[in-house]
Amino acid sequence: MNYFTMNTYEMKREIFNFTQKITNNLNKSTSKFVLDMQYGLAKGGSCLISEIATLLYH
Repeated sequence: MNYFTMNTYEMKREIFNFTQKITNNLNKSTSKFVLDMQYGLAKGGSCLISEIATLLYH
């Protein structure tokens, strides 16, 4: 049995926890931006903003 959903959830949770640690003094919109960028980098393996945006919103 494959647990792709669980693996994805666990990865996003770890990224979320790390982002909270490094952005604890920043505002909410900046923290969300950092979270989205880190998740996009981890998921897509690309540092191009256009590819990260495609992964996040499609």
